[in-house]
Amino acid sequence: MFLRYLLFFILINPLSAIAATQTIQIYRWTDDSGINHLSQFPPEGKNNNFNVEKIQVSILISKPPKEESNKERMENIKKYIEERESARKMQIESSKTAQTNKKNCALARKNLDLYQSGQRIRTGVNDNSDTQILTEKERLKRIKRSEKNVQSYC
Repeated sequence: MFLRYLLFFILINPLSAIAATQTIQIYRWTDDSGINHLSQFPPEGKNNNFNVEKIQVSILISKPPKEESNKERMENIKKYIEERESARKMQIESSKTAQTNKKNCALARKNLDLYQSGQRIRTGVNDNSDTQILTEKERLKRIKRSEKNVQSYC
C-alpha cells in the first residue's frame, strides 16, 4: 500500500510541474548590421539571408489566486468601507480645523491691530453692563497674548 502512494507521488509530482509551465516558440536571428533579434514571429520577407533559429522557451504559469469564501470577502469589503469612512471623517475634520484656524488667525490679527493702535479701549468688567478703559499695563499684556495667538493660528 505504501508502495502505491509512493509511486503515485512520484508520477504526479512531475506532472504538476509540467502542468504549471507553458512553452512558446521564439525566433532568433541576426540582421545585416549585426543586430540580434528575438521575436515570436520569424523575420518578414522570403528574400532574407538571415540564419533563423527556432527556440522553445518554457514559461512558468502563475498559480491562480486562492479562492476566498464569501464570509472572508464580506469581511474584507466591510473593512475597506470602514477605512474609507474613517479617512473621509479625518479629511472633514482637518478641513474644519483649517477653517477654524483661518478664522482665529483673522480675529487675532484684528485684535493685535486694535491693541497696537493706541486708542482708548473699553472692556466689560463683568456680566453687567459695567465697562472700564484698559490701562497701559493691561493693553501690553493683551498685545503679547495677541502676538502669541497670531503665531499659533497663522
